[in-house]
Amino acid sequence: MSNAVSRAVADRLIALDLGTSRVRVWRPRQGVVFDEPSVVAYDLNRGVAFAFGENAQKMTGRTPPGMDTVSPIHAGAVTDFEAARVLARHAMDTARPGRFALRPTVATAVPVESRGIHLKALDQAVLQAGAARTVTVPAPLAAAVGAGVEIDRESGSMVVDLGAGTVDMAVFAFGRIVSATSLGVAGLALDRALAGWARRQHRIDLGPVAAEQLRIAAGHPEAESVEVKGRRTEYGTPVVARFTAAEVHDAVLPVVEAMVQGMGSLLTRCPTELSADITDHGVVLTGGGARDVWLCHQLECRLGLPVRAAENPENCTAQGLGLLATSTRGTAHVEAFSPV
Repeated sequence: MSNAVSRAVADRLIALDLGTSRVRVWRPRQGVVFDEPSVVAYDLNRGVAFAFGENAQKMTGRTPPGMDTVSPIHAGAVTDFEAARVLARHAMDTARPGRFALRPTVATAVPVESRGIHLKALDQAVLQAGAARTVTVPAPLAAAVGAGVEIDRESGSMVVDLGAGTVDMAVFAFGRIVSATSLGVAGLALDRALAGWARRQHRIDLGPVAAEQLRIAAGHPEAESVEVKGRRTEYGTPVVARFTAAEVHDAVLPVVEAMVQGMGSLLTRCPTELSADITDHGVVLTGGGARDVWLCHQLECRLGLPVRAAENPENCTAQGLGLLATSTRGTAHVEAFSPV
């Protein structure tokens, strides 16, 4: 293929990472060009979407009667088809302004355990958003390639993608997925556990944004105590509460334990030699959760394995999608994938 032709093909490619909490778009030679919350704001009276991403996120929990915000993706599944379609269209239009005379090929990532109706819904949402065709890639495969993990080598590698809705993990060897699984306990589960603890122990209601901010702030190595805005459950009055980092960590430990158990279960399904390789090479973390220093440390200590966060972990899936979609070898990797 000539350089001119390959460049023309690349110009029509978009890697679209439609996640539970954020949507990202990657383009050849440009990298990630769009990164905003996966939120759509609706005028319910007219039935039309009027804000997306950051603008819609600012309205979450604050909308007046007749308006509402929607997060259309959860755990890799489309939960609101129309909202997913318009969000995908907004992301694609923003990433390729004025260039839709030629409809793009769009690569998307899905959890390894996605099946049937969920795959079709995502595919149709992206096609109706303006894609000419779609390429579907297992999320941990995209994350591994985007993180620069050498999945083609004979020794085993393990990648864990810590997303908001799912934790997708896989063990690779010889360019193939040896074993993989998805867990429903991820970033949102951590936030729900924290909000539930605040309500039970302190009679304070925390919204999803406040719970996430509290968890992230408490995860900083230098954090001793953190403040968060909430509402008293008895009277509904606003309150600024202060919690120690240790309290926050204790509140989310059951969810962390569930993650560790899932990772350990995956390793037990692998050949002994591959497990030994991972003991030597460690586990690579991707996704937004990999930014949580405390969480990474807990996974390392409880697994008894070296754990490291990839560079720019939140962008690994989008970048890996693009690299796989534009590479002949990448296509072979995708075709070699067998659902677990």
